[in-house]
Amino acid sequence: MPSPRYFLNHFMPFTGYPYTGAPTACNLCGSRESVTVAETDRRLKTLKSIACLQCGLIRTDPMPTPDELANYYATAYRADYQLAFAGGPPRHHLNRSAREAAFRADLLAPKLTPGARVLDFGSGSGEFLAAARARGCEAIGVEPGRDYAAYARTHHGVEVLDDADDGRFEPGYFDVITTHHVMEHLRDPADVMERLARWLKPDGVLYAAVPNMAATGKPPHERFHFAHVHGFVRDTCDLTARRAGLVPHTEYWREDTTVVYRKSDAPAGPIAAPGLAQRLATELKPMPAAAYLASGAWIWPMVRRNAKAVRDTFAPK
Repeated sequence: MPSPRYFLNHFMPFTGYPYTGAPTACNLCGSRESVTVAETDRRLKTLKSIACLQCGLIRTDPMPTPDELANYYATAYRADYQLAFAGGPPRHHLNRSAREAAFRADLLAPKLTPGARVLDFGSGSGEFLAAARARGCEAIGVEPGRDYAAYARTHHGVEVLDDADDGRFEPGYFDVITTHHVMEHLRDPADVMERLARWLKPDGVLYAAVPNMAATGKPPHERFHFAHVHGFVRDTCDLTARRAGLVPHTEYWREDTTVVYRKSDAPAGPIAAPGLAQRLATELKPMPAAAYLASGAWIWPMVRRNAKAVRDTFAPK
């Protein structure tokens, strides 16, 4: 169980997170020009988020260093983000992950044929790897979270790597690559997308899903969290893919920031989205944190989030 100091550092409103970080250029387009879109997160903790003026990609400022982020995901992320304090994944996560894995496998069924090579980058507790293997695929995962990776190996018998650098797989090795709610956690999502695209066969598909920062129906505070060091909308998803030589695959269902991509030989073109950063700064501007707390507007999102966890905990398998 984490110490009281851990809870103070990660949950106490109106305080910062325990990291130093450093300013960075935009990982997608390289620009350093930005506009502030938020200064607090869903816990009303101090967390500055900026949008790149050239392409609109949202990022945490200052950005956690590689060592800070690696240590956070290896040791604290699951407890901080999913309240998984006991080591392994909680039941609500397993039930939710199993539903999502079944959906993903059904969506990608035309490519998940016997013998197909599948990579799940950010494989969590391994439910999608198990679903792909059940269809006769050769499936391998990459998961830096030690407890979840261990769970996947033990309970699903799947192969899971702690990490995979650029030389780990040959170019064009995989028929299917998936990355579900992973890119928002990375310091270098555009660079990782290029790496994944290199590992993809010419006729392969890459499924990518990230939270939609433009989603309506929730207060702006709810969109920001320390674990999400980048934020995407439909435009920046496609710009990230385009830089990697990928375009949306029109034969597959899409919902904004959940999309299946294919390779393309067309030139990438300029990595820019004029006016997007200013629009996001306007649309995502929250009310002051103290006023938000006093308004009671946070109560319903908290109830909804906890109700989902309870539902998923007791849902039948």
